[in-house]
Amino acid sequence: MSRAARKLKVGVTGANSDLGRLLIPRLAADPRVGELVVFDVAKPEGVKATFRRVDLTKVGRDADVSHAFEQEQPEVVYHLAFAGTRVHRADIAHELEVMGSMHVLTAAARAKPERLVVASMTAVYGARAQAPAVLTEDDALHGCPGSRFINDKVEVERQFSAFRDANPRIETVVLRFAPLVGPTSDNPVTRWLRTGVIPTLMGYDPLWQAIHENDAAEALQRALVCPAGVYNVAADGVMPLSGLIRQAGSRGVPLPGPVLRTVVSALESVGRTSVPDALLDYLRYSLVADVSRAPAALGFLPRYSMAEALSSLQEARA
Repeated sequence: MSRAARKLKVGVTGANSDLGRLLIPRLAADPRVGELVVFDVAKPEGVKATFRRVDLTKVGRDADVSHAFEQEQPEVVYHLAFAGTRVHRADIAHELEVMGSMHVLTAAARAKPERLVVASMTAVYGARAQAPAVLTEDDALHGCPGSRFINDKVEVERQFSAFRDANPRIETVVLRFAPLVGPTSDNPVTRWLRTGVIPTLMGYDPLWQAIHENDAAEALQRALVCPAGVYNVAADGVMPLSGLIRQAGSRGVPLPGPVLRTVVSALESVGRTSVPDALLDYLRYSLVADVSRAPAALGFLPRYSMAEALSSLQEARA
């Protein structure tokens, strides 16, 4: 029986992440899903699902994760347990993303689900002066020198690439999302855009992309049965950083490079949200991903324009 014609048992890691909280209710209501299993440290509220407690940040817990996977035998696994919401310590984020993904992949290699879906981000391409004007899914992942946050995600993608080569019978889907925005999203980009006054780099106005949180959740839901592969996912169109900041309801303040670095350091020292020094290249160079592959493969077009997605950030302020 084809996957589209039968009820699927679906497992989710990171159910309490931004994407997890958006996806879980969709999966629970999806007629193609017969049973939902959550692999996490806490069960999400208000959702009917089997809960298996696993802590992906603990060293040496790969046996626990493998045991949970082998007992539950999910046919589709969504791996969404990544830093970006409320994990601020770099060491914990590293354990969650890199070591946690190793645990999940080890468990998947043993339990052999039919499909593995992972959420990534377009930032893994890196913002560089030498980058192509439009980046395709086949371009190299350069990451960001000095940023553990970005480079951990590059390492996770490398793990998944190696897993795909070693387990060709397990379908692998990677969705690289543009910055996720929306009224309930809480990540470094949304916190930065909600600060009201945002220092930027004088003389530079790079092009950015974004995607509304609901469109990202729909893309993930459609990955349940889409063709295996890697897909960039973003709202239609691009916007200069200055316009993006205004559309989000904040005001950009262009500063010379040395002054900007001083301001960024001062904001970080008092706990104010800012772009870390290591990520300033994203304020300097455009990063535009080609999103032409995703619509046909996922059978989906974003419902929200980029302007609508950014404007939705102000809903949380009201």
